[in-house]
Amino acid sequence: MNKRQSDQAEVECRRTESRTFERDSRWYFSSREGEVGPFDSEAEAIEDLEGYLMLIDLRPENEGPVRPD
Repeated sequence: MNKRQSDQAEVECRRTESRTFERDSRWYFSSREGEVGPFDSEAEAIEDLEGYLMLIDLRPENEGPVRPD
């Protein structure tokens, strides 16, 4: 798994685990930049999160933060 230099080396879990959550029957995911959502289902939240993480991985390390809108 690819990690950013700023990630702690001892973190070895999948990056989608524990990032999705439900509130008031709507689904969200959390990122360093904030909460993203709502989504109608957890599957939609995970799908969007995976796309977001692909953007993060493609971003040059010295570029500013990605805003999840």
